[in-house]
Amino acid sequence: MFALSDSQLRTISNAADGLPAEKRGVYLDRIVAWLKFRGGRFIDRDLDDAVRLALRGLIQESAA
Repeated sequence: MFALSDSQLRTISNAADGLPAEKRGVYLDRIVAWLKFRGGRFIDRDLDDAVRLALRGLIQESAA
């Protein structure tokens, strides 16, 4: 088990806002898996990496 600060929770939540509702569960599962892989010990930069990696493939890139 691990704990997140208010700031870290905001980071996760803000990134989820850009996802369709049906993909948010996958996104959160990916973050949890990554943080468990790290052994529950991480710094803000690690969490930022987890968010970035969790979003990979979930956000449709526009073909602009």
